[in-house]
Formats: sequence, structure tokens, C-alpha cells
Amino acid sequence: MRRWLVFGGLLCCLLGFGAGTADAHVIASTGYSTVTQEGDRVDYRLSLEYAVLARAVDLGVPADDDAQREQALAAARPRLMEYLDERLVVSLDGAACEPELTGTSIAKRAGTPYAELALTFSCPGSTGSFHLRYQVFQDSDAVADDHTNQVEYRFGDHSGRTVFDRSHSDFTVGDNSLLTSSLQYGRLGVKHILLGLDHVLFVVALTIGAQSLKSLLQVTSMFTVAHSVTLLSTLLGGSSVPAIVVEPLIALSIAFVAVENLLGGSVPHRLPVVFGFGLLHGLGFAGSLRITDEAGRELLLSLLSFNVGIEAGQAILLAAVFPLLLLVRKTRFALSAQRTATGVVAVFGLFWFVERFFLS
Repeated sequence: MRRWLVFGGLLCCLLGFGAGTADAHVIASTGYSTVTQEGDRVDYRLSLEYAVLARAVDLGVPADDDAQREQALAAARPRLMEYLDERLVVSLDGAACEPELTGTSIAKRAGTPYAELALTFSCPGSTGSFHLRYQVFQDSDAVADDHTNQVEYRFGDHSGRTVFDRSHSDFTVGDNSLLTSSLQYGRLGVKHILLGLDHVLFVVALTIGAQSLKSLLQVTSMFTVAHSVTLLSTLLGGSSVPAIVVEPLIALSIAFVAVENLLGGSVPHRLPVVFGFGLLHGLGFAGSLRITDEAGRELLLSLLSFNVGIEAGQAILLAAVFPLLLLVRKTRFALSAQRTATGVVAVFGLFWFVERFFLS
């Protein structure tokens, strides 16, 4: 009974967390930055989730459409500048550059409204050591459980990408090596799968349906190959599928695998199904990255590192869930426990499908 309670408690924690959120990804907020230097001027294009920014800066009554959002941003320019002044700093040789908010607009990313903020920093010179400090949506703001900002930059001969999060808020141009950048994107991949509850529940459903370690490795390997194909081909090839199509199908894949568990689907039958759904999840992973430059060594390493991070996060899930599942299967409550857990996973998948397809 204790083993059954441990397994049930773990699943209930996962599902209880999901029940408290309307979206399977709201635990984390992702932002994007493009930073370029021209002489003594640094142009900083900052893209943040509108809903999170609205809570941080108090943009007033929630806006229903992009026109209202743009009006709210325009009216709140002084408050936006006050908020960013302490949290987004560009400096040259230790001297802070003077910021100015030059434009605001709204854009959609994966169906989510984003505030596009254009800032210009006037610096005391054009050569020297440029430094960026990013502390937007920190714990003290209490508006997001986690925040990551992906940065693409060009300062003279130095260009590349870096990632800001709550453990990495400072960056000096020229200090970022390929190894450092790769590690940052690898960590981003781990966070993306572990903080995306829909991906977590899909892996949980696959694990529950596996009858042995061999069958588990078969289905997860097929899932890995499939999502790696679409992740890399989408980002390197430049093609994309609208989130309004991808996100509902990802939710449906969770429900489908869970229902198939209840019907006792065999592994040989499941492999092509998992491959197809893996392609969908790869599109979802690709939607969390923004690539604007041409393919090169650094870009390829960043993408590969992100994918390796996803695999590492998936391995962490399997290492946590599968041993508990084996313990449960040794009890007389095994069948009822697995069916109950699978049924709850299916309900969440169907709920997200309805929400994303009919209510978005």
C-alpha cells in the first residue's frame, strides 16, 4: 500500500500542479532579445510575454485584443522605462549607457501575445568592454515561477548568442565561448521539457504503457529520433507549422497514448504512432527557440546542445518514474493504480485539446 501511495502521490503532484494552471507551460516565461551595436549606440530589441509584463508593470485591466494591448503599452511607457531602468543595463568599461524606450508594439509567438520593446542605449564611446546585465522578472517581482531570455548579439567583430536566467544575469561581450554557449542551451533544453507539463505527461504515459525496460527504450528512442528530426529541420530549414495546429495535436497525443494504454496496445503497433507524435513534439520544442541568423558552427552546436538537454530531461523523468512503476507492479493494487493514473493523464490531454482547439 505504501508503494502505491508513493506512486499515486507523485502523479497527483504532477497533475495537481497542472490543474492549477490553464496552460501546460505557464510555470515558465520565455523572452527573446536581439542586441546590436552601431558606434556609440546599442539597439536592444526585447520581446516579453505581454501577460507577465502586464503583471510586473501593472498595465491595468487585461486587454482582449492586440489594439488594446498596444494602447496599454503606449500609455505605460514611463512605467515601463522605470521598470527596465534597473533591470536591463548596458555598460561600456563599467560606465552605464543611457537608455531610452523608443518604441512599443505587439507580436504573436506560438499564439501568445508578446510585448516588443525597442530600446536605444547611448554609450560613452564605441570601443571597449561591453557588459549586459539582465534581471527582468526576478523572484522579487513575483510574476513568473521561472524566466529565461534567449539573446542574439552583434558587437563589432563579436557575435553569437547567450541565455539569461535567474542563475545567469551578467554577460560580457567576448567572454562567451562555444562551450559556455552550448552548456547554456543544454540547460535550457532540460528546463523546457521538465517545465512543460504536456511533454512530461506524454513521457509518463509512454512509461506506464511499457511492459519492460526493453519496450520502454524502444518507444522512447523512437520518440527521441522523431522530435530530433523536426526540431533540427524546422530551425535549420526555416519552415514552421502554426502553433494553433501543433499545440492541440500535442495535447491529443497525450490522450491517445493514455487511452491506448487502457486498451492494451502492443509495442510494435505503438512504435509508428510514437514516431508520428514525436514529430509533433519536435515542432513544439522548436517553437521555444528563435533563430534569426544563418546556419553556422555556433548555431548548430546550440541546437544540438538544446536537443541533448531535452534528452537529459527525458532521462531524468524516466529514472524517476519507471522504478516507481516497477514497485507498483509488484503490489496487488498494480492494475487499478495504473488504470487510474492513465485515466487521469487522458483527461488532462483531452482538457488541453479542447482548450487549445476550441477556446484559443
